[in-house]
Amino acid sequence: MKRYSFIRNRKYAFAFSIALSIFFGIMLVINGIALDINFKGGTRIMIETVDEVDPNRAEDLIENAIGKDIAASVMKTYSGNDEAENRTVNMLRIDIAGNEPLTPEEENKVKEIISQNFNVLLNSPHNENVSITPNIGRESLQKGVLAVIISIALILLYVTWRFRTIGGFSAATCGILALFHDVGIMFGVYIALKIPLNDIFVATVLTVIGYSINDTVIIYDRIRENTKLMSKSDLGSIVDVSIHQSLSRSINTMVTTLIAITVLMVYSAANNISSLIDFSFSLFIGVITGSYSSIFIAAPLWVFWNERKQKMALQKQ
Repeated sequence: MKRYSFIRNRKYAFAFSIALSIFFGIMLVINGIALDINFKGGTRIMIETVDEVDPNRAEDLIENAIGKDIAASVMKTYSGNDEAENRTVNMLRIDIAGNEPLTPEEENKVKEIISQNFNVLLNSPHNENVSITPNIGRESLQKGVLAVIISIALILLYVTWRFRTIGGFSAATCGILALFHDVGIMFGVYIALKIPLNDIFVATVLTVIGYSINDTVIIYDRIRENTKLMSKSDLGSIVDVSIHQSLSRSINTMVTTLIAITVLMVYSAANNISSLIDFSFSLFIGVITGSYSSIFIAAPLWVFWNERKQKMALQKQ
């Protein structure tokens, strides 16, 4: 049975990724970028609830009262008081992103509306009010972006040094382009689903970058070894063999990782732990696209780079 050629069929993978990029670009124009209050600024109010609360109804009531966009959700946490055993605490989380935090009068109005329409505990010790100014939000966003840039720069230097025998800079650059592909897909999913970007997204991006480049490095290792063992073969054949040698390892790693992430996602959804839901969902998307880019983007793109380089060298002769 003839094996699939990742190099000869790379145009299909490239076309698929380009099509996804165009789609997410259209979604970006239509939906724009939604930022969480951690990055944009605004106010977050957490109120303990006694009975079931419909977050959609809470959003409508507050939006009609104060005229601002509201994102409401219900989550669970645990009480660890010394006087009583740990118990589940239901919380209504209200995020009001904006250029300025709510005024004290607006905060009181929000709490009044909630208390009039739902059974809540306004004096609960678990309640929380957090106000973030736009300057602090922008600073948090800048630090998050800076962390991603620094990690990518260090990866570029490391991969360039480690694979210097097979053209380290070109291999590193193609690996970095694959990372941008992964981050772009994750970003696009958030844009398409109108999920606000927050610090959890940045943490997930850094996690996926490490996961994806590790997968790519494994393939580059096989390429470096096979370059010596298959000295009479063309570059495309060497890379094809190297990808196939790493394929079962990549798939097994992806599947086992996705199993753990799926369990985390189900657990967090069952317990309404919003931070874990965001983390596990974005990580689920990142692991899939990270494995895909390592196999279908990074190494085939590196072959394309070197083929173009060889053609340009021949044209100059």
